[in-house]
Amino acid sequence: MENVSNDLRKAVIRNIIYLIIVLGLTALAFYLTIGNNIYKIDDVLKTANIWYIIAILGVVLGCILCRSIAIFSLTRITYKDYFFHRAIAIDQIGTLYRMVTPAGLGSHIMEAHTYVTQGVRRSSALSILAMYSIVYQVVLILYGVVAIIVKRDLINAIQFVSIYDAKIPLWLLVGIGFGFNILTIGFILLLSYWEGFFKFLRGPICKLLFKMHILKDLERARTHLDGSKINFRTNLKTLFRNAKTLIICIIMFFIYITISYSVPYIAGLSLGNTSIYANYWDSVLFSNIHQMVTAVIPIPGGSGLSEYFFYQLFYPSQGPQFYSTDEIARASLLLWRSLMFIIPLFIACIFTVIYHPRKGLKSHAVNQEDQNLEE
Repeated sequence: MENVSNDLRKAVIRNIIYLIIVLGLTALAFYLTIGNNIYKIDDVLKTANIWYIIAILGVVLGCILCRSIAIFSLTRITYKDYFFHRAIAIDQIGTLYRMVTPAGLGSHIMEAHTYVTQGVRRSSALSILAMYSIVYQVVLILYGVVAIIVKRDLINAIQFVSIYDAKIPLWLLVGIGFGFNILTIGFILLLSYWEGFFKFLRGPICKLLFKMHILKDLERARTHLDGSKINFRTNLKTLFRNAKTLIICIIMFFIYITISYSVPYIAGLSLGNTSIYANYWDSVLFSNIHQMVTAVIPIPGGSGLSEYFFYQLFYPSQGPQFYSTDEIARASLLLWRSLMFIIPLFIACIFTVIYHPRKGLKSHAVNQEDQNLEE
């Protein structure tokens, strides 16, 4: 018990450090964004239309609602007495750890832990989170395909300048990010249905990682891989067997991505942006490209680089500029990052601190296969 307490204490301290790093990097990015234009940007921000700001806050709440509905729907497959406020808790705790841990790696661990404290079996929690990730990645990939096709000319034209003045083509960064999204869902499908790929992972790859001392226990790793294969295959079957839930999740994720990616456009409207290249769907597609570029950044919350790439995409030195002036572009960046990252981060922090779960759920496995998964 003492070991568990020590581990929990270490995890809390580590995440506090991550949070400080995130806020520090974000503050630095804001400072670099403002630069010597603080008075001009301040004048632009003073003209912001409050109703558009309220609309963005509505988007924040809408995003929480969409994600929570997806979590709620997937959990109700097995737990018919699951309440919606518990799904909100899962979403908010996951949001916090997704924002403050490198590459968001701590989110699923804490979401699964919260599920267990609510009375959901760990196996069911991992299954639900796997189904959630599968559907979200599929929707994200579909959006990515549209963004790449529609904005291919812009992707080919824009180049980023590094600290050494070396030009890095945007298409390369987009390709890496899109490949990362594809790899996430592709790995699950290959592991579940391609026996040759599974044997390759279980054999040569595991042996190589063991010899490189990346894996400490070879047999344990193989056992975990065996279990993952069974769970992923079962999760996919469960998804397709519950078509209504699958459709609800797809709709929720489409709404979530669409409204959250529209914020740069709404921020521009609030500041009087008059660029002829600014429209709602360009904002969505640009934001999707931004997600692909920043997806592989291991920095917590992508702080620092996320702001840099936003500015380069929406106000490039060459190509059509989404914002009519540099001051509006920088002010919009501040609004976007503050309202879509800082505020949700603090909401998630508050929710995580005050939330106290109660158990009492009952499993309603629909067949023997589900029952086996529960056990």
